Amino acid sequence: MSGSAKDLAETLKNLEQKRKNREIDAKEFYVSLLNLLQGLIDTLNDETISEASIRKQIPLLLTFLKAQIKNLGERNS
Repeated sequence: MSGSAKDLAETLKNLEQKRKNREIDAKEFYVSLLNLLQGLIDTLNDETISEASIRKQIPLLLTFLKAQIKNLGERNS
């Protein structure tokens, strides 16, 4: 599910609306968000991104990854 920023934003908006309307449960929402993240990854892999932009994004990604890995470990303990 790669695409333009507009496509990805629209997908996110639709997911949020479905969750708000209780059309999807928390797990389906979570998995859908991860799939959206994969689409974003696919799109960004094909882009030319400046070194400065990359450096700004690394702390956010590190925080996200550390939290997800920690949570995974806690669930599997």
